[in-house]
Amino acid sequence: MPSATIDKLNQLKVQLEQCNNDTAALLLKRTIAKLESQLQREQLTTQSAKLTPQEPPKTSQTIFKQQSSVQDKKVVPQQQQTTKNLQAKSKQRNHRKKRRPLLPGNGTHRAWCRIPGIIRVQEAEAEAEQPVYFIEMDGHQLSLRVNKRFSKLIGASLDTPLMVKCYPQIIEGQIVFLQFCGAAESIPETPEDWVMIGVWNSENQRVLVQRDQRCDQSRRILQHSPLVKEACLEKLEAGKLYRYQCQREGITVTIVGVEVVEGEEGKIVQEAS
Repeated sequence: MPSATIDKLNQLKVQLEQCNNDTAALLLKRTIAKLESQLQREQLTTQSAKLTPQEPPKTSQTIFKQQSSVQDKKVVPQQQQTTKNLQAKSKQRNHRKKRRPLLPGNGTHRAWCRIPGIIRVQEAEAEAEQPVYFIEMDGHQLSLRVNKRFSKLIGASLDTPLMVKCYPQIIEGQIVFLQFCGAAESIPETPEDWVMIGVWNSENQRVLVQRDQRCDQSRRILQHSPLVKEACLEKLEAGKLYRYQCQREGITVTIVGVEVVEGEEGKIVQEAS
């Protein structure tokens, strides 16, 4: 506490005791009060500077610990969920790898047909929707899928009897839908034709057709299950590559002959039909 301020305060108090004038006494009292207030502030400032920093109240520490605990509990489920997502993605990748084995004779696998029919279109009701195409064939209407790159060609092929070249999807001996890939005039020089080359899956009696790796890097496996004549069924062996001779009646496709195919050149080495 400054000694000069204390001395002045003491002098003012002595003057106040000796003062007989009310106005002067009032001024002395106000000055004394200001000095006392000033001394109190200086004293508090000095004490605060000398004191060491205090620890946070226990209540604050408890709240902080609770908040940290809650955050930790939130982080753990998030980490667990992230781990589960990574594991699921890894399983999906492994599953895709298992579903896409590299079949023997890559580059020779094919499945297409040239069949007579009339292509029709059902115009879309809304501008955003795509037109629906189908082919009329022997009293049947089959869905015809068309890629955008064939939009001009399909437009010029409507409502006319043609030989339509397409990739079929055959399930349980029945054509389910066709993927359009071309059309030609219906003349004797362009008769109906079928080409199917793929690995025989004896367990499910399906033909596994692998897209040419040069055209489709994903090595997508297409499965077809046409009917098979008993004579051909006896000669088919699991895991071998064959060329299948097919016949169609309506929308039913039957394998009537098989030939073994060897190597990427697609060379026929043995006739089994």
